[in-house]
Amino acid sequence: MGVPLSAAVTLGLLFFLSVGLNEQVAEGCRCVQRQPQQQYCDSNTVIRANITGKVTQSGLTTYSVNIIKTFKNADEKPIQFIHSYQNSCGINLANGEYLLGGNGKNGVMVVGLCSLVARWDSLSSFPVSKWL
Repeated sequence: MGVPLSAAVTLGLLFFLSVGLNEQVAEGCRCVQRQPQQQYCDSNTVIRANITGKVTQSGLTTYSVNIIKTFKNADEKPIQFIHSYQNSCGINLANGEYLLGGNGKNGVMVVGLCSLVARWDSLSSFPVSKWL
């Protein structure tokens, strides 16, 4: 006697669901590759900032910054801190000057792997003046 049809269907569904869930977890963060100009347009806040320090606590890294120039800011409150979550989409910034684009609100900007993040001294390869 074989396995009842309902048990076989249930096992099949469990198999496909577990494969699908494992693939989502294994792939982690995915970003559609975009040109820097598109990342700029998609960000509600874009700044040139000097990262001066960082503190990581409970999976969140908070960077202290000195804002050199604000190119875009949807919120009227100036950016005081940069946050990045330390999951698969988080980033790790060293001290130095960056062009950062992301979501800013209430003086805090959130950046990640899919955000506009470029060392300022590496921007000579981009025609930045045309889109900033």
